[in-house]
Amino acid sequence: MPRILIVEDYPSLRKIYQAALEHAGYDVAVAGDGAEALDEVAKNQPDLILLDLLMTKIGGLEFLRAYNLAEHPGTKVIVFSNLASPELGLEAKELGASRYLTKSKFTPKELVDIVKETLAEK
Repeated sequence: MPRILIVEDYPSLRKIYQAALEHAGYDVAVAGDGAEALDEVAKNQPDLILLDLLMTKIGGLEFLRAYNLAEHPGTKVIVFSNLASPELGLEAKELGASRYLTKSKFTPKELVDIVKETLAEK
């Protein structure tokens, strides 16, 4: 069963995404910011990280710089943010993110489908 880490600072959104992904059969862990996410990935290597950008302590791009996806080729990252920014999307992809999505454009069900697609990519 693939392991998903949701990194999201809004508890209500974390719960919605967690419930949708668990319902789809994924093992889901959560973190409220990039610092918590770094602690979590040190304990349990996820198959996919669903990553917000704007968070307290350590934001999404800072997390990507610190985590260094090149050292974790088995982990995919979907940046899932309210910021619809081509520049930030490009930077996230340069740091190894597989996708950059704007939250408001996707329902939880659509997000689950994108997670499935992303995990299936080589």
